[in-house]
Amino acid sequence: MPWINWFDFLILALATWRITYMFVWEDGPGGIFVIFREKIIKKASFLESLFSCVWCLSVWVGAIIGISAIIKKTITLYVCLPFALSALAILITEFIDGES
Repeated sequence: MPWINWFDFLILALATWRITYMFVWEDGPGGIFVIFREKIIKKASFLESLFSCVWCLSVWVGAIIGISAIIKKTITLYVCLPFALSALAILITEFIDGES
């Protein structure tokens, strides 16, 4: 029996993209992601390039989610599911809006 099936992989992958995208590009409610980016860059300026690149940050977010899934797969899937659903809703909206 495989460790992970395609459905679980899809949930984890969509959640990885959604979380990464939020940290890199979004302001968040009350500007929480902007504040977070500013504070982390002040503490460690070398992280500025990491938190300004979806490709770079997604490796680390994916690693954290992957390790979490190895340790506690069910809990990780439950935590990642809302992010995956959000990602899918965004992608569907972008697809529909792109066709108009």
